[in-house]
Amino acid sequence: MASGKKGPAPCLERQHPDCALLLFPAGSEEPEVDYGRMSDALREFDELEWVGKANALSKDHVVWDVIYKTAEAVKKHQPMPGERFLVSPWSTSTKLSEGPYKDLMAQEVVRRRRSAVDMDGTHVMGKEEFYQILLHCLPSGELSPGERQGPQSALPFRVLPWDAEVHAALFVHRVSGLPKGLYFLVRNEEHFDTLRNAMRQDFEWARPEGCPDGLPLYRLMKGDCQRLAMQISCMQDIASHGCFSLGMIARFEPVLDDKGEWMYPRLFWETGVLGQVLYLEAHAVGISATGIGCYFDDAVHEVLGLKDLEFQSLYHFTVGAPVVDKRIMSLPAYPGPGIDA
Repeated sequence: MASGKKGPAPCLERQHPDCALLLFPAGSEEPEVDYGRMSDALREFDELEWVGKANALSKDHVVWDVIYKTAEAVKKHQPMPGERFLVSPWSTSTKLSEGPYKDLMAQEVVRRRRSAVDMDGTHVMGKEEFYQILLHCLPSGELSPGERQGPQSALPFRVLPWDAEVHAALFVHRVSGLPKGLYFLVRNEEHFDTLRNAMRQDFEWARPEGCPDGLPLYRLMKGDCQRLAMQISCMQDIASHGCFSLGMIARFEPVLDDKGEWMYPRLFWETGVLGQVLYLEAHAVGISATGIGCYFDDAVHEVLGLKDLEFQSLYHFTVGAPVVDKRIMSLPAYPGPGIDA
């Protein structure tokens, strides 16, 4: 690992725009986008005049050259040949019932969203809640018979202009009516055969009991995975004390070879969008969640039987009932009478 150089904090951290999102009213005509002008505008961000004064997070600043070099190496400098702005058909997500969501409005859930710092290790999630959360993690939403998950046409995944590349290996600890074990959510069904061939050949790939027809979830093996989940997440108890935890597994080397190195950060964008959905879903059913940035990817690959970089573990996550530290004061993140946590 490259060592950092320590010194006085610069007056401003380096900034680089990652993406631009276009918001427009539903039902309106598809807007035209001049990619050339937009690209030129983004390149001029470094020349903008800052307003206000940035907060100093530390008296010292560590310069990790490898981070800046990587950020430069994975830049997307121009659109791909034939690439253009496209509004994909709208897809809604499957809802099993209104029961799990406790009549909450979206704005209430967003304002309550917090990262758990600990899980209670006892709460048991209902199987319907578990399936409902995973249904909302699917990129294509509710499909007609014969259609397959893959295109990112459901909210919020439709902001990503490529078919889903990220799947989820789930360690199920406490879900009523569902055996403990290792499960796998295939978010792009075009990858199913490749995944099955790349992973351990003794996995079951069995459909769980009561699993909705439109949910491509498979049980790989039964067994208590709490210690395993904790070990591969840098020995963190939070990975084993929730209802379930997961590793996000991306199709990796073929994507970079096919599209270019600029897809590297975009795979992390996809894990980020998936993580935010899990945060909101957990809060909507009355529990909590948190991302896990420290994990042993080689150990994850060994558990799954992955031998090369065709697939790569990119992020971990856990969902469960939080232990609230009452020493920490929680202030409203956004103004809003009567709806802040």
